[in-house]
This record gives sequence, C-alpha cells and structure tokens, in this order.
Amino acid sequence: MRFTACRSTVFLSVWGFILLALVGSLTAAPQNLKDISELLKKPLSEQDQKQVLDYFQKRYQKEKDLTQGNHRHLIQKTDDGGGYAAWFLKADPGSEVVIYAEKGRKWPMIALGDSGYFARVEHFPNFSSVHYRYDVNGVRLPAGRYSRFGFESYEWKPESLKQPGVPEGKLTKMPAFTSTMQYPGTVRDWWVYVPAQYKESDAPAKLMVFTDGGGYCHGDGNATIVLDNLIHAKKIPVTIAVFISPGVIQKGKQSIRNRSNEYDTCTAQYATFLDEEMLPVVRKQYRISEKPEDHIICGASSGGSCAFTAAWHRTDLFRKVISFVGSFCDFRGINDYPSREKNTIPLDQFGPWKTAHDYPGLIRKEYPPKPIKVFLQDGDNDLDNKLGNWFLNNERMAAALAYSGYDYWFVTGHGMHSSRHGKAVLPEALVWIWQTESDQ
Repeated sequence: MRFTACRSTVFLSVWGFILLALVGSLTAAPQNLKDISELLKKPLSEQDQKQVLDYFQKRYQKEKDLTQGNHRHLIQKTDDGGGYAAWFLKADPGSEVVIYAEKGRKWPMIALGDSGYFARVEHFPNFSSVHYRYDVNGVRLPAGRYSRFGFESYEWKPESLKQPGVPEGKLTKMPAFTSTMQYPGTVRDWWVYVPAQYKESDAPAKLMVFTDGGGYCHGDGNATIVLDNLIHAKKIPVTIAVFISPGVIQKGKQSIRNRSNEYDTCTAQYATFLDEEMLPVVRKQYRISEKPEDHIICGASSGGSCAFTAAWHRTDLFRKVISFVGSFCDFRGINDYPSREKNTIPLDQFGPWKTAHDYPGLIRKEYPPKPIKVFLQDGDNDLDNKLGNWFLNNERMAAALAYSGYDYWFVTGHGMHSSRHGKAVLPEALVWIWQTESDQ
C-alpha cells in the first residue's frame, strides 16, 4: 500500500506540473507582435483583452493623445525581409474603427472590450508598403507624418562589401561650410573621399557629388566601399567623391532645414552654389577634371530630382546623373501657382519654382537633346500623395528620355520611398554611367 500511494503521489505530481505548464503557456503575456497577432485572430477572452491592452499601453505610455491617429505604428521585422505592423487607437467604446490604405486595402480594428481602445496587427511580406489613415465611424482622420511604412530588404553585391586586398580610400570630414552667396546663413556638414589610387601626378580625377551626403558615406554598403572596389577592379576611373548635406539655418535654439529650398527648386541655383562656393575648396586641394562629362551628381528623393536639375541647367558642370526614387513631383503650395491677374513668377521666391513634375514635358520639347546621361531607379511601392505619384512620375521621366533619344537606364522594383534599392544597385549604376558607346 505504501508503494502504491507513493507511486500515485509521484504520478499526480507529474501531471500537476504538466497542467501548470499548460496553464502557464495559455496565460503567458505576449512578448512580441507575432504573439499579439495570434491572439487577435481568435475571439478574445477578458484575459486576452487585458494582455493585449497592457502590451500596447506599455509601448505608448509617453503618448498624450491616441485619438488623433498621428502617433507611430509599431513594427517588428522578420527574417524573410517582411514583418509585422501594429496599430493602436483610442475612440468611444462601440465605435467602428477601420484602417484604410491604398490599393483598396482595409483592416477593421478589434475592440479591446469596452476600454475604448482598438488594435490590429498584420503581417506583410518583403517589398510591401502601406500608406494608411484611420477611419472612426465613417470619418477619416488626417494622415500624420507616421502614416506610412514598408518592408524592403536587399542583399549587398560583392562590390558593396569590403573585400580583402582592396586598398581603402580616405574619407575626411571637412569643417562645417557656411554659404555666403547662394544660401546665405546656411551651414552644412560635408565629407571628401579620395581613393587610394589617386596621385596628383596622374591624370586629373573624375568627380562625383552626392546630395544628402551624410547618408552615403557611412554604414554598410556605403559609397566609399563601392568606389574602393570598383576603382581597384578598374571598372570605373579614379574618382574623388564629395558628400554634401543640406544646409541648416540656426535661429536661436531652432534649426531650420533648407533642404526643400535647395533640392526642390528647379533652377540653376544649387548647381551654381556647388560650382562657386563648395567645389573650389576641393579643386584647390586635388587635381579634378574640368570636363563636365567627367562629373556625376547623385541623390535620392528630392536629392535625386536635384541631381537632374543641376545637370539640366548646368550642362557645363554635370553631364551624368544618378537618381534614386527621384521626387519629380509638384512641390508648389496652392498659393505658388502663377496668378491669372499678375501672370508672373517672382524670381526671388523658392515656392513657384518647385516644379520637377514639368521635366518630362521639357525633356520632350528641348531640341536638340541636352548632353546628359541619366540613371533612374524607383519602386512601385513609392509614395502617392498630394504632391504626386512618385513611381508614375519616374515612369514619365523614363518615357520622355526614351522619346527624345537620351542615354538613360531606368531600374524598377517593388521598393518604397527609400534609398535602399538605389544603394544596392549603386555598383551597377556606376559601371554603366561611366561606360562609353564603344564599351557598350
């Protein structure tokens, strides 16, 4: 009897531990968005509702108002390049809350009991993008600055990774530059890259200018690594690169970015700023070719359309353009359009000249074609807003360049509004843009 009782006790204890483990696994608090997603797929118990609510409230405890929909969504990336996105909103209990996105997509949010909080989690694959707005009882909330996200992942090509035996060029952070002529009062950071192969006694080096320069000379796959590898392999000529950030105006404790005025204004002003103010500093230190066909200007978004603007207006300075997700859109405010009464565009204002969407028409009408070579990249998940549809406008650019007989290459993909795809294809873009007709 003692043996049987002992064995029964052990047997019951084992089952007790198993049951405790099962209960613990059922009631364990969610640790990530994947856990939340699984919970929201089934009818929520009071315990589930409390756990989901606790999860979100901990992450939004610094938000003062969750009713306006202008707070940031939550993101959790997954190994496949995609990830989970989560939304959280406060509204009157019993409200119908829906997330609307482009391409006819919508996701009803799930009420967390009668707390007045609503949640939703969705999984998205790589190369997907969402521009969304909240809708509460049929009323759309205004889009906020965080009302878009996307998942976009690429593998670096060998030329974008440091390779053994490849000499590294030197990247120098220059003293902050203050403009005195074209953009008085603006101050900007900038860097100069000089390849290991550069020798003053050799032929003059080629020149490459990057707008938004700080984003191209640091981190994985940055342009200095690409230039090191391609120059070493003799796939491109010896090139000195200048990385220039947009100007900032300091007013007291407030820093005002001058980026849009510099990049979205479709005149020769930015190119002239480079030619007369910044590049002379570089020319004094290094032997750089004076030929415009030996000069590339590269950028992304407004920096990409700025690159085209610089070459379009100053073919004596730049004749090679690399544009990633270029902003060939209409950046004018409603009051910047020419007046019917005055029918004039003031020369001393930026706004009326923010007309990059006009380039496809200008390209078609300009004859003979300008002597510029153009690389374009964009993805069909790029922005679509009141300024325009980025991908369609890049398609318009490509079609106009083709119609007018320009030497161009348009690389498309499924990326969003970022420079990730552009940086991934930078090695190919550089090799192509330096090719001559005989090489091709």
